[in-house]
Amino acid sequence: MAEDVHPLARHVDQHRIREAIGDAEQATTGKIYVTIAPHFWGDVHGGARRAFANLQRAHPMHENGVLFFVVPSRRTVRVLGGAGIHAKVGQQFWDEIAKEVAQRARDRDLTAGLVHGIARAGDALREQYPRERPH
Repeated sequence: MAEDVHPLARHVDQHRIREAIGDAEQATTGKIYVTIAPHFWGDVHGGARRAFANLQRAHPMHENGVLFFVVPSRRTVRVLGGAGIHAKVGQQFWDEIAKEVAQRARDRDLTAGLVHGIARAGDALREQYPRERPH
């Protein structure tokens, strides 16, 4: 099975990714998800939209969810935000993050790219959807 996985996907440090997500979500009600599709045929953006729709059905995200959809075999990344956060930050923001993550993937450090992108998405979620502090 490991033979079927793209080399970039094999070297993703899942612990660091989970830790980055935990850190990013700590001060926000937003949720961040990462999906790695080692081999993917077809339209990547369409696949990302389908994956996001499936996530929304399975996990209520209150319009403040973010999905990183990564296709290592193409060194392609799509970042999608729920309607609420998307309306506040715009498509250019997601495109910039995707470009930064993809650049690090091209430099063979997908984990660092995802950690960076997750932190940026977390900053936007924290600003727009802060977690209420107990009184």
